Amino acid sequence: RFLKKMEGFQDGIPEGATPIFDENDTSGMGDVLNTLHEQVYQMAKDSGNAPKNFREDVEAFVAAVDWSEKWIQALLITHVLLWIVTIITRKNFTWQCCTFFFVCIVVWSAETLNTLAHNNWTTFSKQDYFDTHGFFTSVMLAGPMLLLSMYQMVNFLITASYLLVDVKREELKRSKQVKGSESESKESNSEPATSSKKKKGNENKKKR
Repeated sequence: RFLKKMEGFQDGIPEGATPIFDENDTSGMGDVLNTLHEQVYQMAKDSGNAPKNFREDVEAFVAAVDWSEKWIQALLITHVLLWIVTIITRKNFTWQCCTFFFVCIVVWSAETLNTLAHNNWTTFSKQDYFDTHGFFTSVMLAGPMLLLSMYQMVNFLITASYLLVDVKREELKRSKQVKGSESESKESNSEPATSSKKKKGNENKKKR
């Protein structure tokens, strides 16, 4: 009955107005809200109240987040600890690989974590930071993790270059050792021949 009433109401909608239900009986309220949101943001921007540059965007983001919430503080502490541990163990290849794969898994599942947090934000947060675009999750979770993975990639390249240098040094040492052993073997082989020649010369002198 409600849909029939709405259909009857929509027949008399003036031109330019947005109906609540379309022909497929699906609500168009989301489009209306999005349009209102864009119009309000544009009005605020025109009046000088909306962020106009990157600095103001950062300041607005910092002001919008409640930094006293325990889970946000725990997230920040986790990032700091990961960076400290990664820098301290930068020469430990096994630990670096484990950390790198952990970071990749977290970044890959960021969208899923954002959806779960959006559906259950009332259990751990004072407000819903987790919109459908995942902006908060990207800034607070995926962004720092990506920076950490980039640092690890650079560290891997530096470690690989040092390994190549060490391998080349070992090859040069071995080649020198092989050349030295070959020269020693040649000298040892030449000594008996010279001694035999000297003996033969002495014997000839005695006969004479």
